[in-house]
Amino acid sequence: MSILQKFSLENKVVLITGGRQLYGKSSSIALAQAKATLYIATHSIEKALPFIDELNQMGGTAYAIEFDQENPQSIKRMFENVISKEGRIDVFINASRVKPGSFGWEQKISDLEYSIRCNGAAFLYMNRLVGEQMIKQKSGSMILFSSMMGLVGVESHNYDGAEEMKKGAYSHDYAVVKSGVNGWTRHAASYYGRYGIRVNAICPGGLETPDMNPSFVKNYSLHTQLNRMADNEDIKGIVVFLASDASKYVTGTIIPVDGGYVGI
Repeated sequence: MSILQKFSLENKVVLITGGRQLYGKSSSIALAQAKATLYIATHSIEKALPFIDELNQMGGTAYAIEFDQENPQSIKRMFENVISKEGRIDVFINASRVKPGSFGWEQKISDLEYSIRCNGAAFLYMNRLVGEQMIKQKSGSMILFSSMMGLVGVESHNYDGAEEMKKGAYSHDYAVVKSGVNGWTRHAASYYGRYGIRVNAICPGGLETPDMNPSFVKNYSLHTQLNRMADNEDIKGIVVFLASDASKYVTGTIIPVDGGYVGI
């Protein structure tokens, strides 16, 4: 098999949550271009259909599947529906996040508890369910979206001139959940490895968007080694790599994709 063939996702069944937003959207595009059979879990199938049509024109085969991260029964049905149609799940990408009602250092405890339930407990439940299927297959790859904020604290100077963004940066739930993703990645890799299942986490840096405060973009970029924020292309390669056979000896890793922000 050539090296390019190792990166192909043809005939691989991939299920992704959060596959229509930010890094999840870029991941879905990359997976379709690599010819995966792709299931995008979404709260609204109707809203997802234009994006599904777009993906199907890129070389892959994409479907929308209903999913409510706040509902354990919905989560279970999501997996059952994919397995009933395909018989397996080769790759599971967990990129979804439910936002709480309040943010910042004074975040309400009720919102912290809500986020930990939806983004922590539900996250573990999803991974456990797909793990049960992958054990039967004796193969599989779990790709978990964490964040550089699971590795480092907030650099307050990034927000000079962008005070409206600072409050959200200090939200307790995000730091707790993303640090937990990193810890669970190693924990799960040590358990699932005996079954031929790989578990890895991606820790992206900040993604620049058109509406972002220019002062924040400038300050943040100066803290990276590449002097810029991420764009929509930067996450695609690592996602395809971890989903493909090119990474068949890679597990238990926490991979920053952040322009060198946390590494130096």
